[in-house]
Parts: sequence; C-alpha cells; structure tokens
Amino acid sequence: MLQDLLDLARADSGHLHFRLNPIMLNTLVAEVAAMSQKVSNRLIHVLATEEDVVTCADQDRLQQVLINLVDNAIKYSASKQPINLILEKDDQCALIHVRDRGIGIPLPHQQRIFERFYRVDESMTRSRDGTGLGLAIAKSLVEGMNGRITLRSKPGEGSIFTITLPLWHP
Repeated sequence: MLQDLLDLARADSGHLHFRLNPIMLNTLVAEVAAMSQKVSNRLIHVLATEEDVVTCADQDRLQQVLINLVDNAIKYSASKQPINLILEKDDQCALIHVRDRGIGIPLPHQQRIFERFYRVDESMTRSRDGTGLGLAIAKSLVEGMNGRITLRSKPGEGSIFTITLPLWHP
C-alpha cells in the first residue's frame, strides 16, 4: 500500500517518470494472460487482431495496469467464468479490453470507481483483498502514457475496462 501511495503522490506532483518506447501490444497482452492464468489457475482468453499493434508506452507500467485489471476481473467473477483480454486497433488508437462476466458495477458507482480508496460496496468487496487504490493508480499510469481508461459495466453481467493508447507511427 505504501508503494501505491508513493506512486500516486509522484503522479500528482508530476514526478512519476515514464520510459516511453514502442511496444508490441500483441506480445505484451499474451504474456500478461499467460502469467495471470498460471498464477490464478483461471482461464484467460486472448482475442487479438492478426495485425501488429504497436504503441509508445512504458512497458513495465502498462504491464502493471493490465495485471491489476486482470486481477480485479478474477476477484469479482465466478471461478468457472473466463476472463477475456481483447486487443484491437483503429486508425489512431490501440484498444485493450479486459472483460469479465462477474458481479458488475452499479451505474451510480461507475463515475467514482477510479477515485482513491473508493470501494463499490463493502458487503460485495469485504471478503476480497484490496486498498481501493488499484484503479486510481491504473488511471494515473495510463494517462501518463497519453492514454485513457474507461469502464462499461452492468450488475450481474460483468465489466469491461478499456485502455486506449495512441498507435506508434515510426
């Protein structure tokens, strides 16, 4: 938790530094899925475009964000439900979706989900570890790489967190 608070303080003060380099997202997404599946014993599907998807980002920090989102998806969905990592691109952006079929997030809470220490409902999350900092950190890190993170969710049906990053053009 202390490291999380330090990262947020650095982000607030503009002292969080990024090593931005071209990253092949196809590889990164596959590696995060394989690692998460091995550690969690959960089925994690990768659905990716055949095309190379390259962005300019900090690979370690982007990996941290993806691991956090996959970990949340695992925590808040039934053990028999797979998690999907979906990679696609359009003319300008790379899109990484982390989709679960879990408990979902009620609409009134979706606006606040990226706030520090915010937890949706203690009765739903009490038995799950967490500080309420993971999504705030994810948002700071993604924005520090010139991207954005969004959420679509419906209670009882699950959530889709989407990271949007600009494509890298050599």
